[in-house]
Amino acid sequence: MDNQINEVTIVGGGTAGWLTAAFLVRFMNLRNKDNPTKVTLIESPNVPTIGVGEATVPTMPALLKSLGISEKEFFIRCNASFKLGVRFTNWNHDDKGRATSFIHPFEAIRTQLGGQNPAYHFHKYGGPQGRKNLDDCMAFCGSAIRAKLGPKLLTHGDYESKLNYAYHLDAGKFAEFLREVSIERGVNHVLDDVEEVEQDERGFISALKLQRQGRRPVELVIDCTGFKGVIINKVLGVPFRDYSKYLLNNRALAVQIPHQDVRQIEPCTNSTALGAGWVWRVPLYNRIGTGYVFSSHFRTDDEAREEFLNHLGDEVKDADPRVIPIRIGRMERAWEKNCIAIGLSAGFIEPLESTAIYMIDNFVKLLLLNFPDKSFAPVLAKRFNETTEKMMQTIRDFIILHYCTNNREDSDYWRTAREEMVIPDSLKDLLEEYRHTLPINTDFDGVYLFNYFSYNVVLFAKGYLKDVQYPAERFIAREDWDKRMAEFIRYEQKELAGLPNHYELLRKIRGEDDIPAQHSGASFGGFNAAAFGAQPGGIQIPQATVQIGAGQIKPSIKFALKKDKKQETEVDQDDLSGSHIL
Repeated sequence: MDNQINEVTIVGGGTAGWLTAAFLVRFMNLRNKDNPTKVTLIESPNVPTIGVGEATVPTMPALLKSLGISEKEFFIRCNASFKLGVRFTNWNHDDKGRATSFIHPFEAIRTQLGGQNPAYHFHKYGGPQGRKNLDDCMAFCGSAIRAKLGPKLLTHGDYESKLNYAYHLDAGKFAEFLREVSIERGVNHVLDDVEEVEQDERGFISALKLQRQGRRPVELVIDCTGFKGVIINKVLGVPFRDYSKYLLNNRALAVQIPHQDVRQIEPCTNSTALGAGWVWRVPLYNRIGTGYVFSSHFRTDDEAREEFLNHLGDEVKDADPRVIPIRIGRMERAWEKNCIAIGLSAGFIEPLESTAIYMIDNFVKLLLLNFPDKSFAPVLAKRFNETTEKMMQTIRDFIILHYCTNNREDSDYWRTAREEMVIPDSLKDLLEEYRHTLPINTDFDGVYLFNYFSYNVVLFAKGYLKDVQYPAERFIAREDWDKRMAEFIRYEQKELAGLPNHYELLRKIRGEDDIPAQHSGASFGGFNAAAFGAQPGGIQIPQATVQIGAGQIKPSIKFALKKDKKQETEVDQDDLSGSHIL
């Protein structure tokens, strides 16, 4: 008897379903052409995709490249733009009650300075003039974002770059693009509605009864049915672990608006805090996706809509933002019997750091690493569930960090987020640790996405560490820091001076402009090193790899001078896993 799984059945389309299909059909059959595993995706023809736009993290280029997707075609098809980081505005206030801002960048120069984490030097001595935040002393992204620069040269090809980057993309068009790629590569696409799910004597899913095509046997089923978790939750009864005691937000408003001046398109996502949540702003090439993630405990939908539209001001005319209820939390087990949940059906953490596609990507990779046969050895599901649980918890904790360290006194929402919400023990332990030693990763740590630099950026920007005295600071010297910063600024000036304007780069990639290939600088909004305190002189810094702020090492870039009552909206089989919310 053949014990191998010969067909994988995906229920649900959207970003989660089609990304899963594209990944499986490529990597299961790339070296197995004589006996390919069949991949079938069943998608309802009656459920529209709610595409609002998406921001991603720096693992996204590697994902697309691994799928054999042309980056140029991706930009054209999905109206994509570059993302070098996230700007946070009004999440904290200064001593005079004014809104502060900081950037969570996608790269950082990772070098030791006198045997110590350079964040100690910043903590003790501060940054040079014009660089009040840690990210401006350890990363180039902030300067590039303010100058509206792209991360690669006009002469670069697919996936080449000088700076680490992610993308902004149109979620609906991205799902369509993945669908075409998947079908072309052999995915069997079934347009039909699942009316009934059959189980065998073990409780395993044995067949799906479709409205038009009748009974369809299954071996391994992947649930991509969105918030409803049609199979993992409703059929198999896996309980949902609610995160509402940690995070307040449970609703979102979303709308698309035109660019006021597309030539000024920023290579970053903006997150601006309002009175009961925060507003995202994702600049695609052809438009801007924006929305308000808020808590119904502090705003009705109408109140939130008014606050949101007032924030947008003259940018909107007769806009009618859509209301999207969101459920924050995860399934207790993403793998149950012969069903694996991926995307929203597995869980959702609010889209503050744009982690949805990252989690889809990693869930599928973990499935391949733990791929079962028809016996479905429990040890495989156990390892998968433990790993994905840890992944979601670490992302959850980093999101909570943004809220529990706020100092705003002008809003009941922000006071509640700081003083009344539960802080998980895992984050509480880290915060206690950071009162004695600054965040750092070692060879003994497992890091999923947000590393020590990400924690340092947020904690320093929010003033959480300002009154702490660190024992390790006795080992550092001001002169080392001054020399390092002078050298860093000179290197930044050199690196950014050759980068083109973001808009010009996008037009060049899309083939919409005859920009000369030798052009190396921006025609407007270019980088001005003097504005950021560039200084001559400095010491030789040892060569070191660049560390992505979100945890991925990119070895191609080196640092060396030589070089009330909630309204419920039904959303079936449509993966809103961040790609349709942010």
